[in-house]
Amino acid sequence: MKQSFTLIDVGGNQAQYTVSEKDYHGDFRWSTDHGDHGVASSFQEAQSCARTVLKDSMTANRRSEEA
Repeated sequence: MKQSFTLIDVGGNQAQYTVSEKDYHGDFRWSTDHGDHGVASSFQEAQSCARTVLKDSMTANRRSEEA
């Protein structure tokens, strides 16, 4: 089972990320609609990683659009 979340930055831009429940290896997999993905040892860690990656990506995209 997967849970999807929407992140909205200060500029009003939206992006989504998904976190899967623990798999048979005991890992929590996460992915973003920007194409990033990873593995974490807890659901909270997976959420944090996905949010951090998305925030960084959204900030970079916003800066490039402003330039």
